Amino acid sequence: MARRKQREAEPEEEPQMNMSSMMDACFLLLIYFIVATSLVSEKRLSVSLPGGESTGGTPPPLEPGRIKIEANGSVYWNGDMAMAGPMDPTLKPRTPEYREQRQMGELVEALKNLAEAAKAADTTPIVMVEGATATPHQRIVDVMAALSEAGITTVGLNTAAQE
Repeated sequence: MARRKQREAEPEEEPQMNMSSMMDACFLLLIYFIVATSLVSEKRLSVSLPGGESTGGTPPPLEPGRIKIEANGSVYWNGDMAMAGPMDPTLKPRTPEYREQRQMGELVEALKNLAEAAKAADTTPIVMVEGATATPHQRIVDVMAALSEAGITTVGLNTAAQE
């Protein structure tokens, strides 16, 4: 009988993972997202913080205009003059009635008069917009559009106090 020599088992190597294909996939995804992302340049807003510039302590010669927007969507100019009635929430967008409800012709005229008075006084027209906490956002957008149409760029926003 022949004796067989037992062979020693070769030590097993540690399993290794080839990472080159994963790195290739990551780089391809990176390139895809860089190319596919649309770069949007946002419009810069100039913001004047209170107390930033000294005005010499003299009050402006022209009182700022005040727009109050109530929770039902009614718009008032300088506290008493109604410029727009309440919004009807049952109206559907893209209907003539809805577009008519959003028109702010009287407010635009009042704002243009303020802008002309400010130009005559050689000052900047200032408007304070005060809205209730439950004011419809669309009505605030309508007022901002009216301000833009009148050419007024100095606007302060305020939330009405709870009554």
